[in-house]
Amino acid sequence: MTATLDQQERGRDDIDAELDRPRRARTRLLWLTLGVVGVAGAGGAAWYLTQEDAGEPASEAAAPVATATVARETIAAAETWSGTLGHGDALTVTAGQNTGTAGQGADPAGQGTVTRVAAVDTEVTRGTELYRLDERPVTALLGVIPMYRDLGSGDYGVDVEQLEANLAALGYTGFTADDEYTDNTAEAVEEWQEDLGRDETGRVGRGDVAFLPEGGRVGTVYAEVGTPVTPGTPVLDVTGTDQVATLEVDVADRDLLAVGTAVTVVLPDGAEAAGTVTAATVAEAPPASGGSGAAGAAADEEAASAEDAVVEVEVTLAAPVDAALAGSPVDVVLPVGERADVLVVPVTALLALAGGGYGLELVGPGGTTSVVPVEPGLFADGRVEVTGDGIAEGDVVGVAGR
Repeated sequence: MTATLDQQERGRDDIDAELDRPRRARTRLLWLTLGVVGVAGAGGAAWYLTQEDAGEPASEAAAPVATATVARETIAAAETWSGTLGHGDALTVTAGQNTGTAGQGADPAGQGTVTRVAAVDTEVTRGTELYRLDERPVTALLGVIPMYRDLGSGDYGVDVEQLEANLAALGYTGFTADDEYTDNTAEAVEEWQEDLGRDETGRVGRGDVAFLPEGGRVGTVYAEVGTPVTPGTPVLDVTGTDQVATLEVDVADRDLLAVGTAVTVVLPDGAEAAGTVTAATVAEAPPASGGSGAAGAAADEEAASAEDAVVEVEVTLAAPVDAALAGSPVDVVLPVGERADVLVVPVTALLALAGGGYGLELVGPGGTTSVVPVEPGLFADGRVEVTGDGIAEGDVVGVAGR
């Protein structure tokens, strides 16, 4: 982690101040404010360098002005990412999907006026009326094949089977749900049309239904009642019913946020909600500007490295929270380490020794000091786990800021 300009400036000031102080031992402490390379939550730390004096004998020792007490406790580190609360990706239903209804005098271009539309947060299931175009209902059915043609007696195909499966699920009978649209299918369709208040033609036009991969809820409504629409005009979005936090993370963090990982979602008011990673997709790296032609394309490809890519992550909340929080920023927190019953000091107490390794400036009776080598462990929230001979719970150590 690179030190900021402010940190570098503070480091120089600390060094100048230290050089002006009386020499109190053969080991002089130089203060450098650097960034700590460690787990998130470590923050910045004041590090020390020891340097052997070759000059005059040391004067009377001076105890550090700022000190801290070595504590024994549990230390836990976590990674935090920023996200947005919502309902996940939206599927937009457009008027362009509905190009008219055969046998009802509909405009084959799909033009018309929205006369009714489902309200935001309306649950969308098989059979839900999404909107009306010139008072003709457009009904949601479940399936992955779009309604790309009008269907009637004598038609065959997987789209016929998909339609018949929906009719059967809605409770209509008297036909076999297979890939053949028979007269029996037409009779079931007439019953369905009667229940919807439509003309009983026995045929299903492309404008009668909108197939959705799954149910959900109405998100954004684009075309309010009275809006004239043409093919391609967005009418409304259908999203999932689960509340989801969406975020982008570096590719390096992909393993931390693998699908199935349990996390905590911190809401704007500080409340916490349990969540689980349900999707993690690597997005394409943004293209660079490498010029035109083959050489430019090659340069663009090389510049769009893995470092530029991000992972789009979805975290599904285990229980619903206030719907009014949709669109609000949230934090997604993942514990990445914990040490129980260990010795802990502020990060600013660490000494980086000239000969390598780290230490603490132990303050003894009467303000005498000595440097005790230690091994740093887990960093978290401005604290660090330390181990080493000569250091114990309750000891007093010097910290930055004297």
